[in-house]
Amino acid sequence: MLKFLLIGIIVLAAVFLLTRAFGRKPRDVGGREPPKLITMDDGAVAAEIEGQELDIDPKVLDEVHRLSASGQKIEAIKLLREATGLGLTEAKGVVDSIERTHPKAP
Repeated sequence: MLKFLLIGIIVLAAVFLLTRAFGRKPRDVGGREPPKLITMDDGAVAAEIEGQELDIDPKVLDEVHRLSASGQKIEAIKLLREATGLGLTEAKGVVDSIERTHPKAP
């Protein structure tokens, strides 16, 4: 009986150590910074995303801002993705950045 108890404890310790060594790593949820928006003199806007600069048409940006201000954030993200080819995360970051730099009027 003691032999089975000792084997069980050893197996549990091995499982615990293996799980700890090769288990899932915690996700870094706060590592991304929002894109930086740069306004040009001619009204064009450039967004810096992951070290690359992306030019955004001012008409598209105005429409994105209007949609975002009217509570249609998903539509704003869709429009920006269609116009620029950005991924979902990057487009959402740009729309969030626009909301922070141009808050809704009360």
